[in-house]
Amino acid sequence: MILKKYEVRGMMEWHPAFKVGRSHIQVSFTGGHLCAGGCTPASFETADPVVQKVIESSAAFKSKRIIVGLKKELPAPTEPSGTQASTQPAFVFEYENIKDVYAFLEDVKGVSPSLLNDEESCHREAAKLGIKLKKKDS
Repeated sequence: MILKKYEVRGMMEWHPAFKVGRSHIQVSFTGGHLCAGGCTPASFETADPVVQKVIESSAAFKSKRIIVGLKKELPAPTEPSGTQASTQPAFVFEYENIKDVYAFLEDVKGVSPSLLNDEESCHREAAKLGIKLKKKDS
């Protein structure tokens, strides 16, 4: 597993939403600091290969607004406790229609279609993967 730290120079915070199909993944670049002596860029770290692919496919990454500041190989993950996995989602997936969630979980995350029977099962499987599902406000 590879941990990547993405940076946005000249920004203290930035909360972009990246388009995935008809839905969006929102990430938060935080921790930036600007002063006369220099600056620390806002950053976002993830080891999730799907989020990495979404960020690296974005126009902001291709135009060098977002850069990779750190790339680190991580040891094989251990099984997280149930409370840790449910309180710290990797990212938020916003959707308009539950069909978007089915497609995202099946095609992008590789969840078996037999596990996705209804909206509740989608939320359960997403939580196992550290994903928070959020319905878009109409």
